[in-house]
Amino acid sequence: MKLIVKTSLHYLWLSLSILLVTGVIFYLVLRNNISHEIREQLELQVDMVSKEIKKGHKLIFPLIEVKQVTAGHSTSSIFRDTLIYDHLQKEYEGYYYLSQIKVIDNKHYYIKVMTTYIGWNAYLKTITLIFLGLTFLLVSAGIVVNYFISKRIWRPFLNNLTILKEHSIQAKSNLLLQRSDIDEFEQLNVVLHEYADRNRKEYVGLQEFTENASHELQTPISIIRARLESMSQMPLNNDVANYVNDAKQALERLSKVNKGLLLLAKLTHDNFPDQQMLPVSAVLTGQVIQLEELFESRGLKLHQDIQKTAIKASPHLFDILISNLLSNMVRHTNRGGFVAVKLDSDKLLFTNEGYPLPFPEKELFSRFKKNHNSSAGAGLGLSIINQICLVHKWRITHQYKEGRHNFTVWFSYS
Repeated sequence: MKLIVKTSLHYLWLSLSILLVTGVIFYLVLRNNISHEIREQLELQVDMVSKEIKKGHKLIFPLIEVKQVTAGHSTSSIFRDTLIYDHLQKEYEGYYYLSQIKVIDNKHYYIKVMTTYIGWNAYLKTITLIFLGLTFLLVSAGIVVNYFISKRIWRPFLNNLTILKEHSIQAKSNLLLQRSDIDEFEQLNVVLHEYADRNRKEYVGLQEFTENASHELQTPISIIRARLESMSQMPLNNDVANYVNDAKQALERLSKVNKGLLLLAKLTHDNFPDQQMLPVSAVLTGQVIQLEELFESRGLKLHQDIQKTAIKASPHLFDILISNLLSNMVRHTNRGGFVAVKLDSDKLLFTNEGYPLPFPEKELFSRFKKNHNSSAGAGLGLSIINQICLVHKWRITHQYKEGRHNFTVWFSYS
């Protein structure tokens, strides 16, 4: 739920609660005031009737009742409401009456005066309608005003959020956030700038270390390889020959790891400006032809559905991407298993039969993450593939379904 919606809902519930309580209090206060005013008017009428009786005038009013009573009745006033049937409207009407015993010229008179009033249900209905209309107007106006004010207040934050989504620590430009006149947003900007600068420095340092270490390792690897080749030409017993062979295999894997790390360092620096319109269908077909013998040696028949397609890409990186995906397919498919490749203008799909992943799928494109059952490879192939896709703003996905791995390179990042 968006923050602006949540604040609007809080405002709505708070407004409704306040208006509801206010309406109830208003009704109770209004009822009490009206009752008090009616009683005062009835008391005034009783006094006026008493004066008329004292003057000896005869009173004939439909809402006044006067009769002489014997002494001993209570002189306290009785103020109540009652219902009287209206024959014209054929319904009961609400009345207030006040009855009181008055002593006039040593005679006791029972005086009862009445007045009609609008029923409390009518008052309640009217007040309810007024408050419902008022509630609708206030809440609607409040939500609209709150929405536009919030949009204006939160605009710098939302713009900065978009900037952060698009920013990468690999970018050479610094993080530029929109200024705001709100202190909290400015404090957040300061923290984000410091955080981005610190991460960029750490990232650049790590990349430089990886690149330098890979370069420095190339010379000793070459020397060790040359010495091992020389030793393998010498007359050696079986044990020593096996040791030399194991050392050569370990050295080759170390060399692959070193080259992979060096390539990843270059990829993260985005040092491949040679992107051009590339006939990827021809490149893919050429690589498949080169690996035909390898597929046949594993008893694999590659199913191909390659449409003529050209996209903007780095020739060198696309060669590496195709080579790694095909090698991954051969390495992890059982003998005689199903393998297929499909290319169209939107995507490149590699499918192969294989066992489920022995680790979470989200770790598939991590460095040095590989199937423990396979010792071949340096564990950097899929990480390199993922980085190549990022350089080109492509997207790679993996799906395991019905015993088959499906690696899809989408040429659009959306």
